[in-house]
Amino acid sequence: MKLLSRLICSSAVGLSIFASPVLAGESLKNNSDTGSYFTGSIGASLIGDIEVEGWDDIEFDAGLGLDLGWGYDFGTTRAEVTWSRGGASGTSWEGWTDDEDTTINSIVASYYWDFRNGKKWSPFIGPSLGSTSVESSGETVTATSWGLGLGLSYKQSDNMDIFYKSQVLIVPELDDFGGFDYENVNYSNGTIGVRYRF
Repeated sequence: MKLLSRLICSSAVGLSIFASPVLAGESLKNNSDTGSYFTGSIGASLIGDIEVEGWDDIEFDAGLGLDLGWGYDFGTTRAEVTWSRGGASGTSWEGWTDDEDTTINSIVASYYWDFRNGKKWSPFIGPSLGSTSVESSGETVTATSWGLGLGLSYKQSDNMDIFYKSQVLIVPELDDFGGFDYENVNYSNGTIGVRYRF
């Protein structure tokens, strides 16, 4: 439930950026906009609290979130492969704080549905599957991850879309990290970016 609430809240904030122009009207999108594109975005990242049995939760500060990748637009759906980075600028646990960065890197394959293809504005949503590496205090652990992304695109020109995206990635199992085994480690990115067709 925390993950769903975080996704909804971060999406609401990001989508509000686009609210006024949407109400002002929209023009038709070229339905022939298919083919390869580059995508990149930047914004904020938040790692979810990690539960440690018998102890307080490990809490993380916010950090930088970004992604870069390549995709293919089929018209009403899109497939993407991206490198996604999230992290935290500090950690607190049991009254102890650490300013060392925690970095999460993921290679993510996603499949998105554009719900209003043919319009200037188009909400989108889709699942993701990836490989995620978590690095903190000199240790690195890699595991399979999955997630969900959603957002809103604005067609700036025939070649370029501007978008807001909120994405949550979950690592179901993270074994032997800092002497502990963790379950359902997650992080969310809220980013603004561009897709450029070529």
